[in-house]
Amino acid sequence: MSDIKFTRFHKVYLIVVLLFILAIGLYDVRYKLTNRQVANSSESSTSQVVSSSQSETVNSSEAASSSTDDSEATNASSSEDSQTTNLLAVAETITTPVAVNATTDQEASDMAAYSADYAGDIQSYTVAEIANSVATQLGISQIDAINQLVSALPKDVDLTASQYQMVNKLNPLATEPVMTFAYTANGKPFNAEIEPAYTGLIEAATQAGYTMTVISGHRTIAYQVQNVQNAYNIYLSQGYSEAEALELTNSYYAPAEASEHSTGLAFDLLGTEWTSIGGSLDEGYASQPSAQWLADNAQDYGFILRYPDGKDQITGYLFEPWHYRYVGIEAAQYIHQYDLTLEEFYALVNFRDAVNQS
Repeated sequence: MSDIKFTRFHKVYLIVVLLFILAIGLYDVRYKLTNRQVANSSESSTSQVVSSSQSETVNSSEAASSSTDDSEATNASSSEDSQTTNLLAVAETITTPVAVNATTDQEASDMAAYSADYAGDIQSYTVAEIANSVATQLGISQIDAINQLVSALPKDVDLTASQYQMVNKLNPLATEPVMTFAYTANGKPFNAEIEPAYTGLIEAATQAGYTMTVISGHRTIAYQVQNVQNAYNIYLSQGYSEAEALELTNSYYAPAEASEHSTGLAFDLLGTEWTSIGGSLDEGYASQPSAQWLADNAQDYGFILRYPDGKDQITGYLFEPWHYRYVGIEAAQYIHQYDLTLEEFYALVNFRDAVNQS
């Protein structure tokens, strides 16, 4: 093969071809770079749009959730306010009992006429008034007192049971109660149904160092008629006027048909440390150790201080630190805890039943 000789023309031509190839390569690289930047820019823009959309969706969801929560809270508050209003309305209508021993309309009418003679001695109180008293005592609101009193009530209370029989000047007896009798150590009769409870109370007092004397247990209606007359005559003999003697008699002695002693569930009790110094049935007994022991412990045996101090407008009788009545352990402990009377307990049970039925 002969040697190839590059002329000046060939050299120039070769340089031009190489430059053309290089230009095409640079254009291709630049084109690819430009397309990649456009793609990245598009992806970024799309991502931002999606992110913005998601953010708006989340914010909208959160706003809706917040609005729902606020609505539910408002509805709950409104419902609670409505329930409170309804409870208070019922509390204004349920009262301490009146004529509960009547079995006919005529008996109810007769009892109303009977009670009218003692209108100044005893009043009917609403559950709202009872709750106000407890609220003041405990330092809470009226509605909180109502809720606490109702929730703490013994379950399944049957107010027709003999242990709850209501006897006072607004609830006189229509007939003489019938019962089997048991007897105290000194021969006083009482309802045999409560003999275990009575025995437990007396034995506990003895173990605590107090010997109790039963001054009175069961009394018939006929006996109470004479008892009231004797009391009236004694006050007259002590120098009181007829009006004063009648007022004192009504304050401490139950009218014949309105004596709890007729149920056989009540006792007049005095400690021998009081009777041994001539003490009798008067308010002075309250300062004696045996009276204080009874006030602190009788409820654990089913008995309540029936006529507590400061409750005479509810019970119809002045303070009697000697008069104890059987109502059962659960009821007695509840009444003692909240410083109530049997009348108030009765009203609260009726209130709970009315609310549960509404």
